[in-house]
Amino acid sequence: MAVTAEAAPSDRSARRALVALASSRNGRVGAAAALVLCLVALEWRWHLGYSLGIFYVFPVILVASALPRGPTFLFAVGCVWARSLFIPGDDVVDHVLRSAMALLAYGGIGLLVVEQTRNRRALLAAYDGLRLEKELRQRAELQLRALADSSPAAILTLDRRGDVLAANRAATALLGPEGGETILGRNLLEQVPVFAQALDAGAPKSLRASASAWARRADGHPFPVTTWFSTHGEGDGRYLAGILVDMSEELRERDLEAFRQLNEHHRLLAGSVSHEIRNLCSAIRVVHTNLGALPAVAGTADYAALGTLVDSLSKIASVRLRESSRPALAVARLRHVLKQLVVVVEPDWLDIGGAVVWERPSGDPYVRGDAHDLLQVLLNLAYNSLRAVQGRERPTLTVEVAIDPVNTVIRVIDSGPGVADVAALFQPFRPDADGTGLGLYTSRAILRSIDGDLRHVPTAAGCRFDVVVPTAPAPE
Repeated sequence: MAVTAEAAPSDRSARRALVALASSRNGRVGAAAALVLCLVALEWRWHLGYSLGIFYVFPVILVASALPRGPTFLFAVGCVWARSLFIPGDDVVDHVLRSAMALLAYGGIGLLVVEQTRNRRALLAAYDGLRLEKELRQRAELQLRALADSSPAAILTLDRRGDVLAANRAATALLGPEGGETILGRNLLEQVPVFAQALDAGAPKSLRASASAWARRADGHPFPVTTWFSTHGEGDGRYLAGILVDMSEELRERDLEAFRQLNEHHRLLAGSVSHEIRNLCSAIRVVHTNLGALPAVAGTADYAALGTLVDSLSKIASVRLRESSRPALAVARLRHVLKQLVVVVEPDWLDIGGAVVWERPSGDPYVRGDAHDLLQVLLNLAYNSLRAVQGRERPTLTVEVAIDPVNTVIRVIDSGPGVADVAALFQPFRPDADGTGLGLYTSRAILRSIDGDLRHVPTAAGCRFDVVVPTAPAPE
């Protein structure tokens, strides 16, 4: 810091000297011309018996510090001519020799001063540029340091052995021991194994990658991380720069949301199955009643046992599951749901040479229901369509939106062969289904739980499903 403080005044004085040099250029030329006139006037007025030629060097030096080479040399020629006016003697050869020597002296000194002045100006300009670059670099370093220190992500650099060369506060809090002890010089390869793989001797010389992995805190407690890192150099000069983000909260929230959705879907599925069982029990009860009209059957033990079984099955099916604790009036942003749908399914359609065409809804509409539930319904339809179009030319999935004040209809249309048996489409545990046969059944149950519906619409070609959800006002 002391060197910087001492250099600052010299920088300012050098700048002032450069400005003064440029601003006084005309003044120096005028002073040189006035000095030449004074010398000529002295020699002409008093007819000195000796020459003042040596003094003509000073105006040449003044001009050389202000003008380039050509004008300086011409000024030196003028000084030689003015000096030659007062050289005593009539010998022409002696006169010419004296003038030539004077021109050599004046011109040589003038050109030397010109070069020195140019070099000085270039040196001052270069020094000023270096000073500016230094200030900008220091300012950028301060900004980067402030950004790194204030970042919630852990930012650090490691040498080839895995020792920490630099780390911000978040890295110290995430990977360091309790008490905020610095991690500089600490080896982190055991705590962050993904860095050990990147610094391995068999890894590429220059590596830029991101990875989701597990790391360990200083006390050995594991936690999930997402890392972005790059390696440079080789041998002893190899180092790694990395960013780590603790994903514990995100993982917890994601798993809890998945668990909530699973429970909710199980509740809807169980409720739907219970409804179907109650319908079957009603039909069996009618048959049981009709059989009771027959005297030969009514008094048998099998008839009584059948009635007991029907009553027991009806009681089991009539048990209502506890409603979910989440708000029943959840609102989803439709544009956001459709964007997520395209991001998830489009790569699979591109892999088979297909395309996903989706219509962006006008405005920013909202619908009733949970965004994750609605996305699950649309994903189920999209992947059903993906299986249906396998092997067909130009497979296409089209998503259209129709909005009215009551309902919003999302049309999912594919270019597949269509549905052969529409009557059994929404039946659970269908034997011809690719999976469990519960996808469409559960999807319709989800939509009906929010007063919506899932409908199959017959078309001349392909297959179309309409996802009907109630339109909702935008949340405050």
